[in-house]
Amino acid sequence: MRYFHPTNRVVFHVMLFWMMAWGALCPAHCDGTEAEGKSYRVVAFSSKNIRPYVEAMDGLRERLAEAIDARVDVVMLDQYADKARDDLAEQFSSEESIDLAAAIGPEAAAFVWETFPDASVAKVYSVILNPEKVIPASRSAIGVSLNIPAADQLRAIHQGLGPSVRRIGLFFDPALNSDFFSAARAAAMELDVDLVPMAVASRKDIPFLLEECWDSMDCIWLIPDQTVISESISQYIIKQAVLKKVPVVGYNQFFYDSGAAMAFVFDYHTLGRQSADLIADVLRQTASKSQNPAFNVWLNAVVLKKMGIEISQPLTLPMMVGP
Repeated sequence: MRYFHPTNRVVFHVMLFWMMAWGALCPAHCDGTEAEGKSYRVVAFSSKNIRPYVEAMDGLRERLAEAIDARVDVVMLDQYADKARDDLAEQFSSEESIDLAAAIGPEAAAFVWETFPDASVAKVYSVILNPEKVIPASRSAIGVSLNIPAADQLRAIHQGLGPSVRRIGLFFDPALNSDFFSAARAAAMELDVDLVPMAVASRKDIPFLLEECWDSMDCIWLIPDQTVISESISQYIIKQAVLKKVPVVGYNQFFYDSGAAMAFVFDYHTLGRQSADLIADVLRQTASKSQNPAFNVWLNAVVLKKMGIEISQPLTLPMMVGP
C-alpha cells in the first residue's frame, strides 16, 4: 500500500482542485471531439430553385445527416420577394436557436450576411463565383466558391493537352480579371509555358483579336468573364478554333457540348457534400478558412482526335474522358 506524505498530499489536493476546475470550464469538445449528444440547427438558404442549386442542397443535406446531428431547415429565397423577403429576414434575425446559416448561390449569400451581420450565427457560403464581390468583408467569410485556382487549371491544361501546347491564349477583360491573369502568368512561368494575353474591353474586339493572334497560340483558354463570354461569342470562338485545329478550354458542360477540347466541370451534388463537411467543421470549431471547389476535367475525345492530339494514358482524377 502506498502512503501519501503530507507534502505530497497537499500537492495532490491542489492538482485535484485544478483538474476539477478545468473539467467544469472546458466542455467535452475542448479536445477537438464533438460533445456527445450535441445537436445543431442549420438554416440553408438557396438563391433559386434551379438544378445546380437543388443538387448542391441535396448533397449538403445528405452529407450533414451523415456527419453530425443537425436539424436542417431549407429556404428557397426566390419564393420571397420585396416585403416578404424583408419579413423573412426579420423573422430569422430574431431567432436565437440558429447555430449556422448556409448560403447556396450569390443572392442567398448576400441575404445571409445582411440578415446575420454579427458572429453569433456562423455562416458558410457555397456555389458562388468571386464571393469577394458578393459578401462584405469576405476575407473573413468561409465557404466553397466556384473559383478554380489559375495554377490548377494551367496544370490540367498542360497535362491534358500535352507538351505541344505551349502558347496559351487567355481571353479576359483587365477591368474584371486582372488578378486572375496575374496569377495565371505566375503559374505559367513555373510550368515553363507562354501565356498570351488576349485582353479585350468589348466583345466586338474578339473577332479582330482572334485573326491577329492565331499564329501565336496553341490553345485558347476561356474563363468566366462577363465582357468576353456569351453563348453566341463562345460558340463563335470554338467554331473558328476547330477550323484552325486550335483546342479550346472552357469551364462547364456548355463549352464541352459546343466543341471545346477540354472543360472544367462541377458536380454540384459533390460541391454540396463538400460544403456540408465544411459546415460540420465550422460547428465543431475546427475550420478557419475557405476551400477550393472539387471539380472534374473533361477531355473531348472526338474533338481531340480531329485535331490530332492524343490523350495521354493513364488519366488520373480529376481528369477523365467526358461523356
